[in-house]
Amino acid sequence: MRPPPVRTLVLLLALVLGLGGCGAPTGGQAREVEGSQIPYNLLDDPSTGPSRPPSDTVSGPRLYWVDAHDRLVPRAPARYCTKGRGGLTRTILAQLAEGPSQSDLGAGLGTALPPEVWLSLDRLDGRTARLRITNEETVTASRVVLATAQAVLTVTSIPGVDQVEVEFDEEPLQMPLPSGDLASGPLRHSDYAGMLRQTPSEPKSDRAGREVLCPS
Repeated sequence: MRPPPVRTLVLLLALVLGLGGCGAPTGGQAREVEGSQIPYNLLDDPSTGPSRPPSDTVSGPRLYWVDAHDRLVPRAPARYCTKGRGGLTRTILAQLAEGPSQSDLGAGLGTALPPEVWLSLDRLDGRTARLRITNEETVTASRVVLATAQAVLTVTSIPGVDQVEVEFDEEPLQMPLPSGDLASGPLRHSDYAGMLRQTPSEPKSDRAGREVLCPS
């Protein structure tokens, strides 16, 4: 396998040396941020917006947040109704970028992702979601693995999506694994499963019917 291009290594250095993400500290354990620092009006009255079930046991697409011990915790997304895996993937990525709900913040969950949309769907190639970095917002070295894990676990929870590849400026970008090594191929749920908080979970469904895409 050829070594990664120079721009890949330079961009990865930028990722690990830059500013921290929203909703989690730039080092150490995740913490709950003050209300004035929470974007997207997440502290507004929850009765005016969609609710998210608090259970750790979630079937179908899941959003993954970071707890106080830097473990990844699944939560149900806000209500949505969209057709096709592409539309569903974009919807779930948008909700991930918005950050945890008020109830999840109150439960001590945060995010290592930047406050702006960092990853977006470029295309689906079979069962592979090809994501692109949409801006040069950077993540500190202590958070970049968590941010990558959040994105990979979230996207691969979508029915019909088994793996993720990340691109920047139309070039493949190697992302970090929990070991600190750079991945040599597509990223899968199993690559970050060791970072999950141990809670019961239902097996992933491979169906993409209306009951999955448009829950009641």
